Amino acid sequence: MSTLAVNGGEPVRTEGPTAMWPVCGDREKELLCDIIDTGKFLYGGGEHGVAFERELAEWMGCSYALGTVNGTETMVLALKAAGIGPGDEVIMPAMTFIACPLSVLLAQAVPVLADIAYADMALDPAAVEAKITENTRAIMAVSLYGVPCDLDAMVDICERHSLLLLEDVAQAQGCEWRGKKLGTIGHIGSLSFHTAKIITSGDGGAIVTDDKELHDFCRSYRQFGLPFEGSEHDCAVTGGNYRMSEFVAAVLRAQMERIDELIDKRNESAAILDEMLQGLDVVRPFEFHPQVTRRSYLNYAMAYDQQAAGGVHRDVFRQALAAEGCPAAIGYPYVLNELPLLAGPLRERDKGRFFGRRIDYAAESYPVARDLVDNVMMNYSQHWLLSDPETVRDIGRAVQKVVDGIDTLRDREPA
Repeated sequence: MSTLAVNGGEPVRTEGPTAMWPVCGDREKELLCDIIDTGKFLYGGGEHGVAFERELAEWMGCSYALGTVNGTETMVLALKAAGIGPGDEVIMPAMTFIACPLSVLLAQAVPVLADIAYADMALDPAAVEAKITENTRAIMAVSLYGVPCDLDAMVDICERHSLLLLEDVAQAQGCEWRGKKLGTIGHIGSLSFHTAKIITSGDGGAIVTDDKELHDFCRSYRQFGLPFEGSEHDCAVTGGNYRMSEFVAAVLRAQMERIDELIDKRNESAAILDEMLQGLDVVRPFEFHPQVTRRSYLNYAMAYDQQAAGGVHRDVFRQALAAEGCPAAIGYPYVLNELPLLAGPLRERDKGRFFGRRIDYAAESYPVARDLVDNVMMNYSQHWLLSDPETVRDIGRAVQKVVDGIDTLRDREPA
């Protein structure tokens, strides 16, 4: 057994990931220059905004796609379009990005947190069922790092309780469930094109749906509440301006031309790691449900078993990986009910958002989410997954090496 780098041995790797992100090139430049040459910068004034929506809908396999300024407003607009507002409750996972509860609050509704499952880091169906009340109107199903929750269970729950199923697939674009892309399983889907997503325009988002009424209201909310040709509703709603510019749409059109290539590359890298980690008790990848017919990794997420590691804490393991030249991140370092947005004191004028429904978030407990954040989760970013195969194998070699030398770490404490 070779000496761990953290104990003075030679590291597996002395350089970081080899991939650059974002991946872009001449096609983006070509389309951006076209906009500059024509002077048509505004959505609808040029061809790119409408063309991007058409091309995205075709790729997603759905009837409608609407580009927006970001992936937070997509969820706000989706909730408003579904008629969700004051006093209504939206169930979401206790571990996800702050945009999820924020979008519910911006729709003047109430975020309700449910615990997650160890296997997929996503909503636990039993925990969701336990949170349903007479005020529940929607479930927000979030797929972290590309690993979806049990969508069959979520669809069943929504059908039995007449709830909206909003899919947040910001981190799982291109993942397929029984041959259908995530975002098209529920009633409406939210996509993000932030710089840390599957494809990127720096920022931006999209709403996808097969429901014409939801589409029409989303479109009206997106643009000042105005009616438009082809709508079956007058859509006199309190909308704003959430359109993406032609520049953003042009970049996304170019990105869409390589999205499947990027997904395939990430999948190839993940397959290498799956094989190299197979049989290890200390570290394992999070599980994909058998209904997943195509994977789409944002990051490669792994679960750490402290008991199998003989009591060595995950963060000690991560320190050893970093010394080997392959540092692993931990993802979200919080559970949502700890954030000031929910746990802190709201200003008096903001308390009206809850319309008498006062939830003591700080007093709630989500043991699985808490354990995942504190002890279990690790991941490697797309910078690693898009690197060359030997770089990816170095991750596997580093993990194997640290697992083999785990006994030498027993006396270490997390930094």
